[in-house]
Amino acid sequence: MNLKLEDKTALVSGSTAGIGFAIARSLAAEGTRVIVNGRTEARVSEGIASIRRWHPNAKLDPFVANLANADAAIEIGRRCSSDARG
Repeated sequence: MNLKLEDKTALVSGSTAGIGFAIARSLAAEGTRVIVNGRTEARVSEGIASIRRWHPNAKLDPFVANLANADAAIEIGRRCSSDARG
């Protein structure tokens, strides 16, 4: 399926397991730059490594944080908005 998401950026919260992981992996397959989010460095690194086994050239960026934390939400908002401006 081609969702025409090449060169787009997606933040997938909780993307180290379960439905979030499946969504991140699917978006990576579409050519989307995926920000992989989890609460620990180890989980995020494992998630990225697993996606890369399926899609070696995937565009993946780690973001280790609990997005229920206001500071983390602000930081990811800044990161995504600066990426959108190019």
